[in-house]
Amino acid sequence: MNKRKLGKTDMKLTALGFGGAPLGNLFKKLNESTSYKLIENSLKSKINMFDTSPFYGCGLSEHRLGNYLKNIKENKYYLSTKVGRYLVKNNNNKINRGFFKGGLNFRPEFDYSYDGVMKSFEQSLQRLAATKIDICLIHDVDRFTFGNDFEDYYKIAMKGAYRAINKLRDEKVIKAIGVGINDSDACAKFLNDGEFDCVLLAGRYTLLDQSALNDVFPIAQKNNIGVILAGVYNSGILAKGIGKNITYFYKKIPKRIAKKYILIKKICDKFNVPIPAAAIQFCYFNKLVSSMVIGMDTLQQIQQNINYLNHPIPKELWTELLKNQLIDERCFIK
Repeated sequence: MNKRKLGKTDMKLTALGFGGAPLGNLFKKLNESTSYKLIENSLKSKINMFDTSPFYGCGLSEHRLGNYLKNIKENKYYLSTKVGRYLVKNNNNKINRGFFKGGLNFRPEFDYSYDGVMKSFEQSLQRLAATKIDICLIHDVDRFTFGNDFEDYYKIAMKGAYRAINKLRDEKVIKAIGVGINDSDACAKFLNDGEFDCVLLAGRYTLLDQSALNDVFPIAQKNNIGVILAGVYNSGILAKGIGKNITYFYKKIPKRIAKKYILIKKICDKFNVPIPAAAIQFCYFNKLVSSMVIGMDTLQQIQQNINYLNHPIPKELWTELLKNQLIDERCFIK
């Protein structure tokens, strides 16, 4: 599998990364055996980027991922986790798990202060039980999560969380620091105000939403900041279509997005190319993108995404998408 350097770091990440949210029972419960087989098959498929968070299953994702990786040689993988929430033991029936169908009996508490982030990181080290954490990301400080309160949380995060992870990097506890975020304008604000190595941006550089071109990518290119993409299928629509129960950013699909999807599908069908193949290869065409983290909850999905990444796509398909103004010519930066 192709690898690209992550910004200024010495890490070379595979095109596909393993997103750890399913290990925390996102949308459905996974048993231990299935969880470990997913990690095992990802490693066998030469995937070397593994991303998780305390938020995923209230620590369950970190616990499962670390429990497997602790037996794997360090040079076989890169491990990323996030800070901004620490976990507090709680009764199962009092935990709001959101999209997660089960998990550990802990309640996530937002805390972007210096002490809160150090506490969160220490907890992650214990749950992961791995010998290293390579990348640490400030998680979810955006309008998608906090709405009108974003600016307040941003100030706290830059004063506390940024200082904490910067110290961890200076002390070589971790190799790289960044933000894991859902909004491109919020991401750009972080990159302008701090010295970050990378960003994990969800859903803002896809066939349906290329807003990162206007704010995040110019800064990343200028400052050699590594870009890791998540949500390349926009929470399902680019993988499953616009059928019943399919979402866009985990919400009902807007009419303008459904219309755009139909136009893209028409062009893909013309060239006999599955939309997921076009979606994943479109993202990776941009040389600023180091890796694409995808949540996979079945063994079939691992191979399927690898097949999509390698599916033959004629140049004429991209030309037609450009001609119909469905993608931007800046997407093909060299």
